[in-house]
Amino acid sequence: MDEPSLRDDASRRTVQMENTYQLGPTKHFPVVIVNHILKDVLTNYLQEEQYEPELCRQMTKTISEVIKAQVKDLMIPRYKLIVIVHIGQLNSQSILIASRCLWNPKSDTFSSYVFRNSSLFALANVYAVYFE
Repeated sequence: MDEPSLRDDASRRTVQMENTYQLGPTKHFPVVIVNHILKDVLTNYLQEEQYEPELCRQMTKTISEVIKAQVKDLMIPRYKLIVIVHIGQLNSQSILIASRCLWNPKSDTFSSYVFRNSSLFALANVYAVYFE
């Protein structure tokens, strides 16, 4: 059995990274490609679905994880990703969804897509915030 002091010491070690002094992104976030990802994922998962509250609660989690994984596969360096998916019943009502964030318009951006079928609507947002 390991000594407790040895395990604690090993877990406290962290890798110290050197500063890059890079103030802006070398590769900008591909908004058009991410819009296609949002459209494909929402269409594939929700095309034939009917609105059911419990199912939609699970679908928001699943869809946001799928979108996040596919956007991460693009390997865009130094961007933090926030993926938010809203699913609601389409029943002749209106809804207002807002978000706020500390934002640098030169490097930070977002992608958004709205999907509708006969019984539900879905809104997917991907926010890309540059990490200096």
